[in-house]
Amino acid sequence: MSKLYMYGTELGELEQLMMLVPNFMPRKSGMIVMHGINRGKEASKCQPCLYEESSSQISEIGNVINEINRLGFDSYKDITFTCFKNHRSIRLNERLINLARNYDGEIFLNEIQRSRFYSVCRLQGVSTKDRNSFYLATLFLLTADDKLWSVAKDHVYLDSFEFKKMQLSGINTEGYALYQTARTICMGREYIKLDEIADKTLIGDRAFKAIINAILISKYGLLVLNLND
Repeated sequence: MSKLYMYGTELGELEQLMMLVPNFMPRKSGMIVMHGINRGKEASKCQPCLYEESSSQISEIGNVINEINRLGFDSYKDITFTCFKNHRSIRLNERLINLARNYDGEIFLNEIQRSRFYSVCRLQGVSTKDRNSFYLATLFLLTADDKLWSVAKDHVYLDSFEFKKMQLSGINTEGYALYQTARTICMGREYIKLDEIADKTLIGDRAFKAIINAILISKYGLLVLNLND
């Protein structure tokens, strides 16, 4: 029997989250994490993570690439600071500077995450170049943490992620932050705030790197996965 009194009801997820990490502030309006990332139709969908390869999406990807080429940047540092150029958080800027300074040419946290990420793509039979950037970014986050992946892997599907069935009991603060950022990117709704991401006392350097890189992937897609410098 579940220890959650509201398990299986509409309040089940809320009760589950109330029992988890206490350091995160209640959500307010706005999609701060996703600022500057145009979700288009996906943001208004009530079903989780439904992806449509439409002509408008292809056009949007082309516009992003053209913007990058026009501005003349292709380095990790340039792409990172361009993505977050409209944010005014001093703490975030300090962490971004440190992240860019220590970038070693590897987007993934380690070989384990890389192997998980590409194994899912191979098993699903869909090339990363044919994937929606939001799907790639969500998968990137879920594969970044051992504990999170252990509860998420059975709820990753060809075109969706079933977040409500991922049982998070016992997950640590950073795993919780990765989960909430994944939901934010996938659903187009705010589940984590920028101030929380920038807070070193909540999120360590490894989780911060994973979150920032996932946001970059959601905006620039394969360009980020293929960065070398």
